[in-house]
Amino acid sequence: MKAGRTSGWTWASAWWMRAMAAWVSLVLVGCAGTPAGPELASLPVAPAASAPVAFALMPGDELELKVPDAPLYDQIVRVRPDGKVALQVIGTVHVQGRSPEDVQAEVRERYARAAGGQQRREYLLQANDEIDIKFPYQPAFNEQLRVRPDGKIQLQLIGTVQAEGLSPEALRDELRKRYAQHLRVPELSVILRSASSQMVQTDAGPGRAGLSRLEPVVMVRAFQSPQVFVTGEAARPGMLPHLPGMTLMQALAQAGGHLPTADVSQLVVVRRGAGGQAEVIRPQLSSRYLSAPDRDVVLQPFDIVLLPPSRIAELGQRLDQYLFKILPPLRNSSFGFVYDLNVKD
Repeated sequence: MKAGRTSGWTWASAWWMRAMAAWVSLVLVGCAGTPAGPELASLPVAPAASAPVAFALMPGDELELKVPDAPLYDQIVRVRPDGKVALQVIGTVHVQGRSPEDVQAEVRERYARAAGGQQRREYLLQANDEIDIKFPYQPAFNEQLRVRPDGKIQLQLIGTVQAEGLSPEALRDELRKRYAQHLRVPELSVILRSASSQMVQTDAGPGRAGLSRLEPVVMVRAFQSPQVFVTGEAARPGMLPHLPGMTLMQALAQAGGHLPTADVSQLVVVRRGAGGQAEVIRPQLSSRYLSAPDRDVVLQPFDIVLLPPSRIAELGQRLDQYLFKILPPLRNSSFGFVYDLNVKD
């Protein structure tokens, strides 16, 4: 009797192996063309901060404007989603990302500009203003008048005169010219009894009276609690309260550290920069980052710490997504040899 022994893959096992090899090659090619970590290459790289920053206003914060000696301008406002507030007299002010002291300095400067500065100022008559016209030598012509809605006044002897837009002194000169046709000594004065507007004329243009010496104060009534966000391959990703001087390593420690699947060298910190543009800080840490405190970064409120997965972790995710879920038998199967024993006489 002659016996022979042959061994080999069964057709099914060989098919599964070829299929898995093809999928693995596709996944590896895809991973090779995809950079590790988030797609942030197009964003500008910002230098690492070395010191805590001052408190910065954010949308939702509540401000109070107090104006000593002029309480009618006091105001409580909330920062709008666009980062601005609307104030009396001076209009809209952009406050997001700025300190209260910085905003206060701008408000005071704009109040001074609204007053027309320290140049020569004169009041221009408006509709509904009350004036007295006094004739020291002909008191019978004395008048107490209100400027009509059309800006004119009606007087004895001379009739209708345009008053709106003229200063009391300019109106006095105009009346003297007209009364000179009827009176030998047209001496008179124009006295403003009540004004319906605070607008004055200056060398730099129209301004508002009574603002030049005011010093508004900006106070913060309520603000959002500053936070830091840790996401990606961290043990406990999520939102952390931001404390003054908080660093990247402290945030990672509070988040439970990084998972074995994390690529610490690709860690980035994303923060909102000037003008709302995103800035990226790349500390270039190693897996032993605790031994390199010189690469630590001081975090700012609302920074986002991104811990991307390593290439091996991405490969495992791609295998699970594109291979094991499509070919479930591969997940728990083991590839082995099947031996056929043929006994021949």
